[in-house]
Amino acid sequence: MSRSLERAGIAALVTAALFAAPPAVAAPAAHAAAGRPAGDDVYRTWFTSHSRCVAAGQGGIDRGHWEHYTCSEGDWFWHLWTNR
Repeated sequence: MSRSLERAGIAALVTAALFAAPPAVAAPAAHAAAGRPAGDDVYRTWFTSHSRCVAAGQGGIDRGHWEHYTCSEGDWFWHLWTNR
């Protein structure tokens, strides 16, 4: 029982720290503009982190599948949009 109380306390502290932390500000990248995709972009898939979304978008460019991509932030996930 003390383990579950300890875990609950740790989870509460981590949650409080995440909500209290100031948002990270990143420099805008030319290939992955934050915000809304262009009107003609195609939705590809979602990712649990921004870095995975960027890696997938850049991988598509490297393989010649599309020329540009956008990683837009949703409520819980990052969404990959491409021009093809």
